[in-house]
This record gives sequence, C-alpha cells and structure tokens, in this order.
Amino acid sequence: MTQPPPPPGGYPPPPENVPPQGNYPPPGNYPPPQGDYPPPPQGNYPPPPQGGYPPPPQGGYPPPPPPGGYPPPPQGGYAPPPPGGYPPAGYPGAPAQFGVGEAFSWAWNKFSKNAAALIVPTLVYALIVGIVGGIVYGLAFALAPSGVTTYDSYDSGFSYEYSAGFGVASFIVLALGGLVLLVLLAAISSAYISGILDIANGVPVTAGSFFKPRLIGPVIIATVLVGIATSIGSALCYIPGLIVSIFAFFTTVALLDRNLSAIDAIKMSIDIAKNNFVQVLIVWLLFSVMLSVGSFVCLVGLLVAAPVAILFEVYAFRRLTGGQVAPLTP
Repeated sequence: MTQPPPPPGGYPPPPENVPPQGNYPPPGNYPPPQGDYPPPPQGNYPPPPQGGYPPPPQGGYPPPPPPGGYPPPPQGGYAPPPPGGYPPAGYPGAPAQFGVGEAFSWAWNKFSKNAAALIVPTLVYALIVGIVGGIVYGLAFALAPSGVTTYDSYDSGFSYEYSAGFGVASFIVLALGGLVLLVLLAAISSAYISGILDIANGVPVTAGSFFKPRLIGPVIIATVLVGIATSIGSALCYIPGLIVSIFAFFTTVALLDRNLSAIDAIKMSIDIAKNNFVQVLIVWLLFSVMLSVGSFVCLVGLLVAAPVAILFEVYAFRRLTGGQVAPLTP
C-alpha cells in the first residue's frame, strides 16, 4: 500500500496542539507589548528648577588671592598702623609708654650680647667713610688757589704767615663729594640698621648680618631728600634744620622695618614725631649725645656709641609704634 505524497513544500502540517503562527514574537530583546502597562500619569512631579541648584547669596564667595598668594604679614611683629597714623601716647589704642632708662638698658644688653658682631662692621664702615672723606677733602685742597706765604723778621723775632682759600673748583668737589658721602652713608645705613632690626626681632646675628643691604634704592632716596631738606633748613638760621632732623629722625628705621617707600617713610616719621613730640625729642637728644661722647673719645668710642645709639633708636621706634622687641637676655 502506497502512502500519499507529502503536501507541497515537503513538510507535514503542524500538530493540532501547536499554537497558531504569530503567537510568539521572534527571539531577542524587545519592549513589552503595547498596552500591558498604563503610562505614568502626567504632571505627578514638577520639573526641576532651571540651572539645578539655586544661585548663591548675593556677593558669592570672596575672590581668589592675587597672583603670588596672600601678602606677607607686616614686619616687626605688629599690626599695620590704623587709618590716620598713630595716636599720641596716653590715648585709647595708643602704643605703650616706655622709659628712657629701660630703652638704654635694652640697647646696652643687646650690644653686650652681640659686641663682636656689632663692632667689626662699625669699624669697617668707619674706615670706608674716613677714606672717602679724606679723598674728597684732599682733592678740594689740591684744587685750591696757591696760598700766600710771608716771612717777617724783627730784630731777633721771626714770624710766619700762610693763607689759602678754596676756589670754585674746590667748592664743586666738596659739593659732589658731599653727595657721594650721603649716598654711601645711606647704603651703609641700609645694611647696618637691617642687622639691628634682626637683633630687635630676636634673630641671631653675626658680623656678616650687617653687610647685607636691602631696599637700598628707597633708603638712598629718603636719605638724600632728608639731607637736602636739613641742609636748606640749616642755612635758614640753623633752627629749621634741627626741626627737620627731629621730625625725620625715624625715616630709615621705618622704611626698613615696614618696607615703605621713601615718601611714606618720611610721612610716618613725621606722624610719630607729631603725636609723640616730647618723647621723640628726648630720644633724638640722647641719640646725639651718645654719638658726640663717642666722637670725643678719640673716635674709638664710636665703635661702642654708634651701635648702642642705633639700638636705642630702634627700641624707641618699636615702642612708639606698638611693635615688639626681643626680651632682655641674661
């Protein structure tokens, strides 16, 4: 018995228990059939505010530090001066009072503890100034007109007379030489007072500490300006020159201690003198006396008097401006 031929296509029809074609989707990832889950209700959640987070309060945050970081703290261990300068001693917020005795005791104590470091640069600078001054005056005398010499003889007596005067060339040399000496003294002051300020700050010093000038340009400008003003004042009956010297007394110390310009240092010195005139006058007088006494002792006394006087000046400046000084050492 022969079987009937297969239907067209070569395959028998599917069994009856097989679901009809199209009930299963093709394999692979696919979304769920549409309509199985209802879409979420619209408007359940409000839209987020524009920009995400609310803006910061007015003013925002402070700007970043300027190039180079934050400025260094003021020199000398004290706050910068209040607006309008320094109040006179005795008023609220004024610097502490100080006595002349304690100032001299502090200066002598610091000198005795650093005697070698102070005497060596003082001697070197004195020799430099002496040599330069000698050259200037030697040139002035060399350019002076020839002197007139007369000899008189009376019986057994004999007399000698010599006269000489400076000419124009000599005065030009003296003027230029004085300016050179002024600049030289400014450079020396820049290095020497910087070392004295190290002592006031409690920093150990050696002789080399006094050969490191700083802010030499502003110091020279301030010294020349004060020197010219003092010379003009001295030419006007001398008293105005003394007044200029008193009011400009702290100029170089203020410039080096506070890193000021030449003009600002002069202004600061004037403010200190105006607000504490009696104390500044006393300090100026004692400073002058110390240098004069040192000069009288064959100039050798200046090796001690000069450093002690400048230490005394720095102590007075720090106390009058509310600054700090290193304590006395046993």
